[in-house]
Amino acid sequence: MATNNYTAFAKYYDDLMSDVDYQEIAQKINNIVNEYFPEADFLIDLACGTGSLSEELAKLGFNVLGVDVSREMLSIAQDKKINSGLSIQYVYGDMTSWSMEENKADVIVCTLDSLNHLKSFNEIKETFLNVYSSLIDGGLFIFDMNTPYKHEHILSDNAFVFEEDNVYCVWQNEYSSEDNRVDIFLDFFEKFDNNNYKRFHEEFSEISCESYAVKEFAKGIGFEYLESFDEFSDNKANEKSERILYVFRK
Repeated sequence: MATNNYTAFAKYYDDLMSDVDYQEIAQKINNIVNEYFPEADFLIDLACGTGSLSEELAKLGFNVLGVDVSREMLSIAQDKKINSGLSIQYVYGDMTSWSMEENKADVIVCTLDSLNHLKSFNEIKETFLNVYSSLIDGGLFIFDMNTPYKHEHILSDNAFVFEEDNVYCVWQNEYSSEDNRVDIFLDFFEKFDNNNYKRFHEEFSEISCESYAVKEFAKGIGFEYLESFDEFSDNKANEKSERILYVFRK
């Protein structure tokens, strides 16, 4: 079972993700749904985080339920919901064990490499099983994953620095070639007066697997593979894709 609740990360998540175009991602998802299941209405945003994508999907007309394992993230999402007035529901849930027994979804999405944050391939399989049981027949599962190529050639043992108005972050990675895992260490420095900073630390890991393995996991559960894309573009996934967006149907 996934256990990292991203307590410190939640506070700074939106600052660090300020370059993500959630509207573009939502429109890509909407285009896929319009192609394969145009009458879809009820959508679950799995690992919804602070609700930025949930908000954009709701604006497009979906009836959205957001699910996340971080209560801190969900609290921020609830604040956004109050400000926007959108009728989104948010619930606490660990995607390795959470599922819908009734009122199954037409579409379930899981984006921004959330599945990579699971601790094992068995947890990925458990999540796929839960998604499968939570979808109606013909429902769509749309998700992305960072690739082994990205882990080895982009993240690897590199360090990154992010400086935003509210926070300074040092992001360090340690790469393991044995299982294409990246251990991530985040140090946040928040200025609270002219000369002093508060430091917060968060660490977690990302696992990755080849595209063929992802497809085999899903097909073995019963999903039908439809297509995959290079990130959120209209280009097909390739051997140098850093993130692949997958589309499966129950």
